[in-house]
Amino acid sequence: MLDFIVFILVLSALVVVHEYGHFLVARRCGVGVEKFSIGFGPVLLKIKGKFTEFLICAFPLGGYVKLKGESRQEHSGATDEFFSKSPGIRARIVLAGPIFNFIFAFTLFWLMSVIGFAEPNYSSTVVGDLVDDYPAATAGVQKNDKIIAVNGVEVKDWRSMQMLIFKRNGDVALKIERDHKVIDLNIPLKSSEVLDDYGRKKTKSIIGIAPAIRDVKFNVFTGFVKSLDLLFSTTWFMLKGFALMIIGALPFKEALSGPIGIYHITAQAREAGFSAILHFMAILNISLMIINLMPLPLMDGGHAFLFFMEKIRRKQLSEKVEDVISRVGFGMIIALMVFVFYNDLVKFGPTMWHGKKTVTEKKL
Repeated sequence: MLDFIVFILVLSALVVVHEYGHFLVARRCGVGVEKFSIGFGPVLLKIKGKFTEFLICAFPLGGYVKLKGESRQEHSGATDEFFSKSPGIRARIVLAGPIFNFIFAFTLFWLMSVIGFAEPNYSSTVVGDLVDDYPAATAGVQKNDKIIAVNGVEVKDWRSMQMLIFKRNGDVALKIERDHKVIDLNIPLKSSEVLDDYGRKKTKSIIGIAPAIRDVKFNVFTGFVKSLDLLFSTTWFMLKGFALMIIGALPFKEALSGPIGIYHITAQAREAGFSAILHFMAILNISLMIINLMPLPLMDGGHAFLFFMEKIRRKQLSEKVEDVISRVGFGMIIALMVFVFYNDLVKFGPTMWHGKKTVTEKKL
């Protein structure tokens, strides 16, 4: 039950921030906002404001703001209507949602940095975890062992050690420091299927060890800088992932997750602690920003693209063309929703019901 409550709160925060971006900029630009809804379906709570009706609905998987005169059919020519504004102002309103998600992601990273969080200690070669039934555990490697050399080559950090092991075939010779004593171990490599950072399956020779985890905490000022680094590095990582999907290097079924996948990851984040939830929320906000900025029908980026074309052409698209674009976009979204939901059942069903475990490249 607690997992479900956290899941609802995470999604609701995502939606509220996105829609508040549209709401705030619309009001600042003199456009009336008739409704601000969190969720879809039957209305559970309705609050009538001076200018806007605020709704909480039964299905929290989304939300919307209803702008005054936001469609051709509703446009009467009043000055506070959406279509009475210039293409530039309309684009500013639709782009405000994803921009607010980006700002919120930074805020979450900043809060996480100040509270403190755990991360793999790649600057060290201390063993933090062992995979059961893998060569390292069988050969006698223990947690907190410090690996000081691989095949006679001195190692100072996890990445360099990782590359030396990945390049080997057969056995690997480790020099280990334990309780101020040096131990030599000869460990056979095991070929195993692992997942990389993008969820792609690769076959690599590993021994079954993972880096130690360290607690990191920053003050408000250094946390600000750290958060900027996290924000842009995460955004670049996700943009690269989308690019890999577009060129076919990363299968859609490996990269996309829907409500079931989000619920599953939220449950894992809750078990890991509050900072893990903040980190996951930040990633979700960046994902929503990237998806919404794509120039696709019915997406914020798609609307902004049409407004840009209108500014270039100096006239609006015909209602017939807009109707075709809307229908195509709606069909694409429905098809994507069906695919994502089915993919979630296939991908996360075994994990949710049978406790399936996977090995990733974080482990050697």
